Amino acid sequence: MKILLYSSVFWPSTGGVETITATLAENIVRLGHECLVVTETITDREEELRIYKVIRKPTLKERFELTRQCSLVHSNGASVAMFPFAKLNNKPFIWTHNGYQVSCIDGLGWVDGEPAPMTPIASVNYHLRKNGLSYVLKESFKLAVRRYVANNVDLNIACSNWVAKRQECRKQVVAYTPYSLNKFKAARKIENRQYDFIYVGRLVSEKGVPDLIRAFHLLISEPTYSSKKLAIVGDGDMKPSLENLVEELALTNNVVFLGSRSGNELVEIIGNSHIAVVPSVWEEPFGGVTLELLAAGKNIIVSAFGGHAECVGDAGLKFKNGDFRSLYECMVRLITDRALAEQQLENATIQLNAFDEVKLTKRYLELYEEVICQKSN
Repeated sequence: MKILLYSSVFWPSTGGVETITATLAENIVRLGHECLVVTETITDREEELRIYKVIRKPTLKERFELTRQCSLVHSNGASVAMFPFAKLNNKPFIWTHNGYQVSCIDGLGWVDGEPAPMTPIASVNYHLRKNGLSYVLKESFKLAVRRYVANNVDLNIACSNWVAKRQECRKQVVAYTPYSLNKFKAARKIENRQYDFIYVGRLVSEKGVPDLIRAFHLLISEPTYSSKKLAIVGDGDMKPSLENLVEELALTNNVVFLGSRSGNELVEIIGNSHIAVVPSVWEEPFGGVTLELLAAGKNIIVSAFGGHAECVGDAGLKFKNGDFRSLYECMVRLITDRALAEQQLENATIQLNAFDEVKLTKRYLELYEEVICQKSN
């Protein structure tokens, strides 16, 4: 098979969709098939050496020709940009939903630092009040197009059961998206525990970092835990307000902001920590960072509603999204209950087996073959 894998964003942009696309493309080739990544992301940087080809911002004519030459078009993410070209060439079109793009105008269920409705009519009413008629007419049209495409693709793939539950599409299956986790396993060999807790991710409103800081403040207010340390790894527009909150709560000796890290440097920092916290307020569609932290051998606490809880299974503790007191109680439990912590690490081995990147890629290849076969009959 020759797969055209479309991702509107790609390297050097960084994020979940970019990571998934790169991992899936690489494994498709390693398993004996061809893969071409098409993206809108342009770069002046020297291209990384890859075993698959990347085409950046092709012309309409090039898109038509690239689609004609492939066996199947797979759009990974919110964009439907390649759908017309697949239709014109009578090629199968698969759409992976890594968010809520056919459920609501914003595609996220999170707007300006607060939850937003995740059903079409409620979303239209919400944005009408918030942004006015002109905005809603334009964005409602885009939502209608996405919903039309979702009803006319050869297969919709939800990246998690949580997403499938939140947006019901015809011809929909659940197939976990593959993450490259092996590099994080090196963190297990690091025995130093410089940080008691660690957060890794963007510093934006939906990630719930203020709740983590407040929960940590409750923890170290107790004399027994006054020397505990929290590392915050990442960057984003909330960083100044988070630093102010740390200062307000007199946590400057206990909380360290390490900025954005990647590669071996990130693995080493994670290895230097004990317990990982993923405190998202938003209903995350999937839990890529959760899997990375599990692979690194970390005990973990995640918010209960969203993809992180699905990914962690019985290998971590869960608290109600946005409830920092519940998060604090989970932090205390993991510190004090060594048997629980050890059981969760054992559970992580089983949990991670379900997210093996090669197994997940083989699942995608099976779906490709099924759709191609159906299209040809």
